[in-house]
Amino acid sequence: MTEEGFSGRLASMLRAGWRFAWVLLLVAVVPLILVYVLGFSAKTTEEYACALQIAEQHQQLVAITGEPITPGLFAWITYLESGVATRQGRFSTRLTGPDGEGKLVVEFYRTPIGASFGLWFKTGGQELEIYYGDYPCH
Repeated sequence: MTEEGFSGRLASMLRAGWRFAWVLLLVAVVPLILVYVLGFSAKTTEEYACALQIAEQHQQLVAITGEPITPGLFAWITYLESGVATRQGRFSTRLTGPDGEGKLVVEFYRTPIGASFGLWFKTGGQELEIYYGDYPCH
């Protein structure tokens, strides 16, 4: 094989190797981005902080889980829309304590002229309404 043939073949193999590396990177990075967006980004919202504040003060929820209440690693977003004047969504996270655990489901709708906020705690086939009304945290 000539030197030109060898270097051309080597260049072709390197290009194929780089294509494979890019595909591998995309296959690894896209799921990580989705996990962040769907599983962690809700934890950065004021609705998440408000929901935890209300849940930790709810006597029935504390009686089920015990104290301290620990939120789960993920806060899974089912729906989220955020615009100039409207913010609405739904997410859920696991709450655990020394005596029990369950899933906290949060729904919210906020506009300049009105807002609603709902929290439900689901455990053992039961659903406990924690709060439903105007947005309580300002």
